[in-house]
Amino acid sequence: MKEKINKETQQRIQDLREIAVVIDTWDDIFSDFDPRPLNERTVSGDFVEELKKRYRETRKGEFVIVIYAPISLKNKESEQMVARHLKEHFHHSFLQKKKIIKRIRIRGAIFVGVGICSLGFLTTATYFKFLSVLAIEIMAIILMPLGWFGFWEGLSKLIDTSPAFIQEEILFDKLSRATFLFKYIEEGVQEPQR
Repeated sequence: MKEKINKETQQRIQDLREIAVVIDTWDDIFSDFDPRPLNERTVSGDFVEELKKRYRETRKGEFVIVIYAPISLKNKESEQMVARHLKEHFHHSFLQKKKIIKRIRIRGAIFVGVGICSLGFLTTATYFKFLSVLAIEIMAIILMPLGWFGFWEGLSKLIDTSPAFIQEEILFDKLSRATFLFKYIEEGVQEPQR
């Protein structure tokens, strides 16, 4: 039993990935252009970009984000508020990416539907000849390219949704579930090497 727990613990440790970030002030996490109180401020784009860069280096597993800050920022309430605010921000970003991907796939389904309907109508008109030959030829000039374009472009949107959107959706999902830890360094102490 003890050996099994050790293996499970070892696997858990291997599955966790730590991302360490050093900040000087809360403005490094939140936008310093936003004058609102800390708990309402928008998350800094630079902070998010740094997390994205670190994510590309360690994609697998769950994340523990360790924020190293000066000891002067140490405050349990601020830590909880920052962690909660970051999780909410990343969850909101995850939902936005998910919505964009869903919208792309719906457009893809509409394109495929329009393509199939165009080609189906043209085929039916040609087979049953309920229109004159001239009308069918004129419609073919419009419906044939429209049908094939709609079908293939829609299929492309359904199958090959932009990998960048999917990767960001996964990233924001992982960040919204990450554990945020705060460690404090004294002024003049060497910053941790990562």
